[in-house]
Amino acid sequence: MLPRIDAIMTVFLRLMSVTRFRFIAELSFIFILVWCGCAMLIFAFENGINPRIHDRLDAIYYLLVTMTTSGDSAVTPMTTGGRVVMSFALILSKLLTALLCAVAAAVLIDHKLKVEMGLKMHKLSNHIVIIGWNLKGTQIVSSFRKNPTLQKDEIVVMADIEQKPVDDPLVSFTRAPYPIRGDAIQRACLPEARVVVVLANYAERQYADALTAVNCMMVRKENPKAKIVAELLDPGQRTYLETSGADSVVSIGDVGGFLLAEAVSGSEEAQFLLNAVARRAMSD
Repeated sequence: MLPRIDAIMTVFLRLMSVTRFRFIAELSFIFILVWCGCAMLIFAFENGINPRIHDRLDAIYYLLVTMTTSGDSAVTPMTTGGRVVMSFALILSKLLTALLCAVAAAVLIDHKLKVEMGLKMHKLSNHIVIIGWNLKGTQIVSSFRKNPTLQKDEIVVMADIEQKPVDDPLVSFTRAPYPIRGDAIQRACLPEARVVVVLANYAERQYADALTAVNCMMVRKENPKAKIVAELLDPGQRTYLETSGADSVVSIGDVGGFLLAEAVSGSEEAQFLLNAVARRAMSD
């Protein structure tokens, strides 16, 4: 019982640390205070005079019905004091309700914008992270979904693009610079990822593999246990990617983009092809 209470208190304190949630809690508290306080005043004025109010619970219930304008018909005060209190409660309840609706709408809009713009903090583990996005990205995700061992895995795309690149419920998006750095690493839960696919930046033709190597080193620093699959553009740079921490290096010019997804699954056929390409690159 105590651990459950501690967990609830922890969640409550975290919510209270966020300004908008604290504001919602304060507005809710004020609403309850006005409701119960005015109900007690109405009971004091109307008790013994108003036939619908027999005890404090009646006053609390009927005032709530009046303030929310729903359910049973409202109580009509029969005393001057009761009418003053009822008027005050009605005016204040409308203001508080409008504020609560506005804050709730702001929270929903803020959440939606963060998701669309890739600024949402994800809570994932044992997932797949794709760093960068190019022409092979859609093909890789499609290959994951066709693979029985990967089709239900959650994927986070870390890329410097405007919005989520694919319409897949299991794919999340985190906007990140290239090479990766800063809080984008934590938003994508990179330290908890099982597999990381590092795609090449086609816009940087001369330094694409160097940037890929930097990303591999960053991933290896943040997550020593992750399997890293890196995309290689220049076969002559393979050694640098392997040295930077990549477990599998796929040369797009030699074998095609589909092997990036196959390398993630760890199939024997894919590994055989990758080894063959590596041997050929070394001999050249």
